Formats: sequence, C-alpha cells, structure tokens
Amino acid sequence: MADEKDKDKEKSISLAIRWLKPGQVQARWEAESARLSVRIDGGEEAVDARAGQAFPMTKRGQFVEIADAKGESLGVLETLDGVDPAARKAIEEALAVRYLIPQIRRIVELSESTTFVLRWTVETNRGDRAFQTESTREAVRYLGPDRIRVTDLAGNQYDVPSLSGLDAASRGILGSFL
Repeated sequence: MADEKDKDKEKSISLAIRWLKPGQVQARWEAESARLSVRIDGGEEAVDARAGQAFPMTKRGQFVEIADAKGESLGVLETLDGVDPAARKAIEEALAVRYLIPQIRRIVELSESTTFVLRWTVETNRGDRAFQTESTREAVRYLGPDRIRVTDLAGNQYDVPSLSGLDAASRGILGSFL
C-alpha cells in the first residue's frame, strides 16, 4: 500500500523540462495576426504558439519557453543565441508583444488628483499616456538603484529604465513624490 502511494506521489510531482537546442527550432511570425508558429525537430507545426521568458527583465533572450496554443510546454531554449536568424526574429517579435511595457521617457506632470491617488502625464516610447496610480509607495517598485517600474490602477506597467537618464525637469517632478 505504501509503495502505491509513493508511486502516485512521484507521478504527481514529476516535472521534466525539455531543453531545446537552437538548431531544433523553426519559427515564423505573422505580424498581421500577431501569431507565432513553431516547429520543433521538423515535427508538427504548432500554430498560435506562445513564447515566454523566465526572467524577462533581467535575462532577455535567455530561458525562453515555447508552448503550444493550449499553453503546454514544447520546450525551453537556454538562449536565443544560435537560433536561425529568421526564427530568432519571429520569437523576439512574439516576446515583444507579450512583454509590451512602455518606457517612460519624460514626465510632463505628476499630481495628486485625490487623496492617495496620483495622476501621471508622461511621454513613452509608445506615445503619450495619462494614467492614475495609488501613492508612489504602492505604485513604484525599484528594479535596481536607477530603475523603477510604475503600475497604474488598471494594472498596466510602465518602465523607467534609468532615472538618471530622465531630463532634469522630469527628475525634479518625480523627486518630489519619491
């Protein structure tokens, strides 16, 4: 009886990662429909596949999981280095869509609209944005000594890759709230 329980336990916690080699992966990106199609080892093509990263902010292009349309893992690439250039571009396009986080380039205005709610007007690499957040204590997360991530009330995220890289006016506005 104990042996059966042990076998069942082993089955339920057994996780296997299929490590992919760069030469095993073929991929293409359909920009019009924002769809990734992947073929592993010349096998069946996975249409509407997904690409995701274990560490999208700190290890870009590393530990990239490829999954089918149902979300079931097809395998993990330790790095995109060595992947066929066309396939790499396709996977990078899919990752860019998945991890679309606008980068704040300039802070136009930051003010308290109501108690504990801030209204931000910013310029990003994806155009001008206006959004609201809770207090900076709740909405701003430091990702390093010079980098922050801002999360608005709707859950959207904005990245400031370099506080010191902001113009003086933006640093002044932000500094009065941090």
